[in-house]
Amino acid sequence: MVAFSGEGFRCVNCGAPLEVSPDTIAVICSYCGYLNWVRADLKEEVLVIRPLDERELLKRLQGFASGKGLAGVFKEENIVNKAFIAIPYYFVDAVAEADYSGRVAVYVRKCRREKDREVCWTESRRISVKGIYGPYENRIPVVARRSTETVSIKALASKYMESKAEALPIERAGLGKDFWKGALSIEVDKEAAMDIALNIHLNKLREIVTNEIKREAERIAKRWGETVVGSTILWKRITPKNVKVVASKPILLPMYIASYRYGNGFYRAILCGWDGDAIVLEKPMRASERALWIALATLSAGLLGGVGIATLSAYIGFLLIILGFAASWYCMRKALAPVKAKIFGTSAIESMEKELGKAFSLARWWI
Repeated sequence: MVAFSGEGFRCVNCGAPLEVSPDTIAVICSYCGYLNWVRADLKEEVLVIRPLDERELLKRLQGFASGKGLAGVFKEENIVNKAFIAIPYYFVDAVAEADYSGRVAVYVRKCRREKDREVCWTESRRISVKGIYGPYENRIPVVARRSTETVSIKALASKYMESKAEALPIERAGLGKDFWKGALSIEVDKEAAMDIALNIHLNKLREIVTNEIKREAERIAKRWGETVVGSTILWKRITPKNVKVVASKPILLPMYIASYRYGNGFYRAILCGWDGDAIVLEKPMRASERALWIALATLSAGLLGGVGIATLSAYIGFLLIILGFAASWYCMRKALAPVKAKIFGTSAIESMEKELGKAFSLARWWI
């Protein structure tokens, strides 16, 4: 339990001042690395993944870099900065069903022959649907920190869920002072983590069911023999039911970050702390690569947009215009980035794909 004085909270071990917010559960002293518990009742709850030795982590990074043609970059003598951190997570298992109903305007293509040409137009069919979707299950990692959202943070959690790494109680892990100097404070309790995860889970469920409502209405129209070209939901009702949420104990996941100087550029490696796998390798963007991304942005917008305008189908043309806008936005974002990030591992790739998905969402809103 942290000590409290007239000047605020102080470290139990060395007496140094501590930065404690109303949400803080545990905080690491920046002077001596001692773990101070603001919520002593949670001390027995926290688990930790034991990290590899720093030398072993760097050795595995060098082996990995050799296979990518970067052996000369990630050498120990090129290191300019390194840091070890332990990030606290909750892993929340959520399950829910959804009772839904809706009315959809399904657009169908109709054609008829007039003399020597075919005339086509679009008509609307209004179709009502209802049913129960689920159960939909998901495991959601929640960082026990405020405002912590990066690709590497998400990828580290995904990697843990795919691995068989053992989470140990603090007393059994045998961790030294250096580990606790890099451990991030736990600021979110289990109840708050479950609320965050449930909100994410139900939002995803509503998104899935919304798409299912449209697909079901389109399937009905196709069974009628119609040629479907699109649909719009006129109204919908989605009611979650049989909701269950269970959270793990807070688990500290180790991450190792090393920055390297090679030639005139800076490189960075972010590693999984318990097995040394590379999560992200970053290298400087060359002028030729930046020019290529700008060219791709111009071409994607021009070609896809032009084809979309010229196409005979309004629906396909609309989709091509959206695709051109999204591809151009993504390419320009890459061109303006200060570094070129190479992502390794399925968990990190999935995180980047979500970022690309945001481009399509932005395009739909803009159009």
